[in-house]
Amino acid sequence: MAKYLDIADSLGNEIRDGKYAARRSFPSLTQIVRRFKVSRPTAMRGVAELKRRGMLSASPRSGLFAKSRAASRKIGLIVPGVAVTDFFKPVVSEINRLAREADYELRFGEVWSNVREERIAQVRDLAAEFIKGDFAGVIYEPLAGPIGDEINPRILELFDNKKMPVVLLDCDIVPFPERSHYDVVGVNDLEAGARIAKHLMDVGAKRIHFLICELCPTTFANRLAGAEAALKLAGRKLPNGGNVLYAEADDLKALKRYLKKQKARPDAFICSNDVIAAAFKQTLEKTGLRVPEDVMLTGFADLPVAALMSPPLTTVRQNREQMAQAAFHRLMARIADPSLPPCDLFLPAQLVVRESTERKSVKLKGKVV
Repeated sequence: MAKYLDIADSLGNEIRDGKYAARRSFPSLTQIVRRFKVSRPTAMRGVAELKRRGMLSASPRSGLFAKSRAASRKIGLIVPGVAVTDFFKPVVSEINRLAREADYELRFGEVWSNVREERIAQVRDLAAEFIKGDFAGVIYEPLAGPIGDEINPRILELFDNKKMPVVLLDCDIVPFPERSHYDVVGVNDLEAGARIAKHLMDVGAKRIHFLICELCPTTFANRLAGAEAALKLAGRKLPNGGNVLYAEADDLKALKRYLKKQKARPDAFICSNDVIAAAFKQTLEKTGLRVPEDVMLTGFADLPVAALMSPPLTTVRQNREQMAQAAFHRLMARIADPSLPPCDLFLPAQLVVRESTERKSVKLKGKVV
């Protein structure tokens, strides 16, 4: 083992044992050099490693001091519906791996219920557990829909009151152009929406519409804004009856009513994710509309269902392992220095073109753009 890691492990164990509870009790660099019989650069690397682990901080006036939450070495993760969607499984797995490597214990909590009262109770119970256990920080995927609008601010306020660092996964808790004071890790949804709309226009779509379900997250509102901006820049006028269908993906009656109101039938629909797009395709077919011959269809996330659909679905690929890595490392930085300004960490959003938006005159199948 490298000497600086030996220093970090030895001092880290002492921090967890509460040896340096007093703010001014942590040894100076000179004392570390003498104790471990190493050079000053090696001692500095050991200190840097402790900072990276979120166990040590420094200030010009006070010098080095142990973090008050470092003793717990626990972080929390709250995400919805791992049992019913493939999206968060690799996220949870990667964060768990990173936590183990950094000598953290990960407590994963899932919000699985579709019942309002049960969802609220599940999130509150997890938040209470993290606060009572004096966790070092939390990665939180905001709940979507009206329930999320109600519960997200309340839960995050509990963490704020305990000065517990929080990193939001995938989206903010407020719609664009508002901005919360939390770090947010996801994709640039405005750009992603614009990419989807531009692609649809490139392959001949003239009347692009959107499906918004009750539990659509704020991310889709941002994609909608990006897509509409791209349409306006291209000189496209929005239909008089609007271009947003507010309904569940399997609501055949709502779709029929919506189509009846349109002066011209939509020739493309943008859905908030791949699972919703797969369900909506079946609903479109019940009205006699074929994909892509009559109407093109897009999703988001590039879940396994996208490639398995017939025809395969055009979507935006989200690298969930990279998302997990960015969220974990940002939480470590936030734990080490709570004074850091909030930031948006945008990961690449690649458009994966498949047959659901294919036109005979344009051959883009399987292309990543």
